Amino acid sequence: MNPFKFGQVVEGKSFCHRDDLQKTLKSYILSAQNTVLQGDRRMGKTSLVYETVRNLKKYRLLAIDLMGIKSADDLCKRIARALISLEQQAGMLEKAISAFPRLRPSITFDPVSGQAGVSFDKSIKLTPDSIKGLCDMIKQASARKPTVVFIDEFQDILNLPDSNETLALLRAEIQHHQDVPYLFAGSMRNRMMEIFILPDSPFFKSALPLEIGPLNALEFIPFLIEKFATGDRVLPPELGERILSLADHTSGDVQQLCGALWETTRHGEPLEEKHLPPALLRIFAQETKGYEAMLVQVTAQQQNCLRALAALGGKNPYSKPFMRETGIQHASSVKKAITRLCQLQIIYPREEDFRFINPFFKHWLVWMRL
Repeated sequence: MNPFKFGQVVEGKSFCHRDDLQKTLKSYILSAQNTVLQGDRRMGKTSLVYETVRNLKKYRLLAIDLMGIKSADDLCKRIARALISLEQQAGMLEKAISAFPRLRPSITFDPVSGQAGVSFDKSIKLTPDSIKGLCDMIKQASARKPTVVFIDEFQDILNLPDSNETLALLRAEIQHHQDVPYLFAGSMRNRMMEIFILPDSPFFKSALPLEIGPLNALEFIPFLIEKFATGDRVLPPELGERILSLADHTSGDVQQLCGALWETTRHGEPLEEKHLPPALLRIFAQETKGYEAMLVQVTAQQQNCLRALAALGGKNPYSKPFMRETGIQHASSVKKAITRLCQLQIIYPREEDFRFINPFFKHWLVWMRL
């Protein structure tokens, strides 16, 4: 069985332990310190939270995912679903459902997992004012058993038409939950900074930052070697370094590349550099439609910028060599194209260069030019 997991929360043996981060996060939880997990996409923020709380036997996790929310009604109903799911795990499903009579919840059960799926009457619309009652229910749930509240993709709350009012109401309630640790995470660093760094935000300085960076190679490569060894495959450390480089040291992408390498090699086969191109081609075959969809939504100039960023490693996009590579004559046009590519979440600024959100899309662009 392929031991590499990506695109999902990993726990236990599938999780590469990050002792210093887990120790720090544990101390914040035990002191009920609100925390914002800062880091780029697929760095393992969500898995870090799940694994840390899993090892705190006294606590349970209330996980609320805000990805793609469009309204205060959606926000409130996601909190309500998370509360019902939490109580279902505690064997108190009927009590949880009875707490939301106005929403007329209906329950379905997954025949495999037994987990409850919750839907609400679509004709009932909730407003930001409902946040207070929901936060009171979170506080009551934590009083029954200590609860860690984890709000993922928190930056998407900025998509709401009344986002500032919603954030203000949420902050007004959370600040009174002195015994409940709140953890906030998001995949868009700049938007998370809008919430927690800008002085005019209701959440300004409301949570301690915890930086989640790339996994240390000294920790990650032995983890990968051990995983490959379960299939009697030998991963040389230098090839492990190469894998990390190809995946931009992003834990989720590293695991995806390793998973493809596992699928394209044989049991007992020593792993070599020559095995990496077939593994990348396997990923390209799985993701080509997505790559093509990204190219459809950009202009010819933006495509030229993407190809130049891929070819030149994302550095010095306003330099003469970069502009020669793109065929664009004016730096202002390059800047406009790159700004749009960032808005489309295809690339993002990192220190002094620009990186692809999906590193394999970058390699595909280079491969397509061969």
